Amino acid sequence: MRMVGILLPADSRRMLADGGSPPADSLDAAEEPGLTLVPHPPGAAVSEINAYLQSLHLALAGSDPALVQDALAETEAKFRKERERLAWAEPMLSGPEAVARILASLGTPGERAETYRQRERVVAEALAPAPYAPPAEPGEEPAPPRPWPSFFGVFLDPRTYTSLVYLLMAMFTGIFYFVWAVTGLSISLGFIILIIGLPLLVLFLGSVRALGLGEGRLVEAMLDVRMPRRPPLLPEGKTWGDRLKGLFVDSYTWKCLIYLILHLPLGILSFTFILLGLTFSLAMVAAPVGHFVQQSPILVCGSMEYDLPGWAYVLFPLGGILGLTGTLHLALGLGRLHGAMARALLVRR
Repeated sequence: MRMVGILLPADSRRMLADGGSPPADSLDAAEEPGLTLVPHPPGAAVSEINAYLQSLHLALAGSDPALVQDALAETEAKFRKERERLAWAEPMLSGPEAVARILASLGTPGERAETYRQRERVVAEALAPAPYAPPAEPGEEPAPPRPWPSFFGVFLDPRTYTSLVYLLMAMFTGIFYFVWAVTGLSISLGFIILIIGLPLLVLFLGSVRALGLGEGRLVEAMLDVRMPRRPPLLPEGKTWGDRLKGLFVDSYTWKCLIYLILHLPLGILSFTFILLGLTFSLAMVAAPVGHFVQQSPILVCGSMEYDLPGWAYVLFPLGGILGLTGTLHLALGLGRLHGAMARALLVRR
């Protein structure tokens, strides 16, 4: 990471230690006799942004945890990017001055928190089907969850069909997640005694965090559950070792790994229940139609043939419609269960 620097007199000339190529104006300044570019230690900047993030977290108290995670990650990323830009654009700017300028551009924590809440209301209103319930204001009671549809109203709820598709996909995504998690972890730990073991483990854990973020986006799109839209940043460190340590000590990494493993059994159960429910319900609806068209017995046992009785032409379709309706309600319930597990493991709290 590029660090903010100041110019001081010295006999030798040194550049920033990160190996990047600074702009021409900073190169010219460094080539003047008696000047050297000394990196400003990032400790003060880190403490300043941490204090700002803590204040922002308090200002967002009562908001959705996923919104809080997005706000903190976006603010910290903006701070780091602006600090790197100032390090090259204005190399003579001292560290405290650069931090003060960046924090001033961010605004007060209260103002920034209100900006995020307003943006969340706009996005939620644009994405949510009617009727829309806006997020609760600070100090207000949280808005109740979207009401459960009536018994037959489930056919008109778009969440029903997105949940249905998600559950039918859950077994296949669960197989992929489980194989990736178990294979990646076993290979990484198996090679840990070799020189390639640690890089493999780091890459694997990074992929786990990426899959967790991607799964969260899928859950939000198909199950209507608010999930983080930005990856959580790892804490800064003075060395690469400190940064890698943050990957291992961050609980979000291991929660993502647990989610990838647990997604398989829950996905298999969901897929099985939904597939069986749809199959039997649709079969009951289609049985009288097929029997009427083909005019053939429904069962042949030796010389005995069994036809569909007359009352079955009414009761079978009725039972199939009731079974299909119940299956769709089951899909909504299982979708909420998947969403609750995703919120518990893929949202940093």
